[in-house]
Amino acid sequence: MLIAQITDLHIVRDGELLSGRVDTRAALAACIKKLATLSPKPDVLLISGDLTETATEGEYAFLTNQLDKLDFPAYVVPGNHDDRATMRRAFPNMATGEEEAPFSYKIDNPDWPLLCIGLDSTVQRRSDGAICADRLAWLQDTLQHATPERPALIFMHHPPFKTGIAPMDACGILDGLAEFQQLIKDHSDRIAGILCGHVHRVIYSSISGVPVLLAPSSAHQITLDLQNDAPLTFTLEPPKIALHQWEEGSGLVSHILYVDHFLGPYSF
Repeated sequence: MLIAQITDLHIVRDGELLSGRVDTRAALAACIKKLATLSPKPDVLLISGDLTETATEGEYAFLTNQLDKLDFPAYVVPGNHDDRATMRRAFPNMATGEEEAPFSYKIDNPDWPLLCIGLDSTVQRRSDGAICADRLAWLQDTLQHATPERPALIFMHHPPFKTGIAPMDACGILDGLAEFQQLIKDHSDRIAGILCGHVHRVIYSSISGVPVLLAPSSAHQITLDLQNDAPLTFTLEPPKIALHQWEEGSGLVSHILYVDHFLGPYSF
């Protein structure tokens, strides 16, 4: 199974630039064009949050219009810039429940060797995240449908670990992190991996042997600065896509693909 992942799209309103510099609409259009040309074709696209910048109907409409250009399915979870109620209107066939209930759900496709789980790590109208008791209980119950032979792949917005980038860690998962990590440890034999975003950089970690990949943004990247007092800034490093290959016996193997076009390939 081949899984494509993009994250932190930050789609802005028509005619605007993010922070006066980044055309996130053009960045997403280029990303979708790249995804559409991939061979082999991904089985699914998972988008791990911050779909929009201000969560307007128009921003989500631009995203859904772009996703309609792909001939494979796409699934989303919210980031801290998103709004659950507006997402439910834009993506009515994903998460059920009340408008502002956590946007969490499972994708149990019998043709896939993985059970995919979208986990909402957000707190409405706040930058930091949380995995509350109700979400932990829901995740534990959902993981009962996974097995070591058909494990779960979790995708979420906030990374379930400290990254060392202080301003982003300050708005990471501030409630329920230890409990979440313990749950992952308890079910590590039935979890293939965890995919997340939020920090706009490629960062690898693990929880009790379960691989965790923090994917880069499809638009702009957060500056890599590991000083404790570093301000939060961004760079115009190239946008990227994460590709995850799952094979029984090999587990999850991840690649990072640049959206930009480069010369080549050339024969050696």
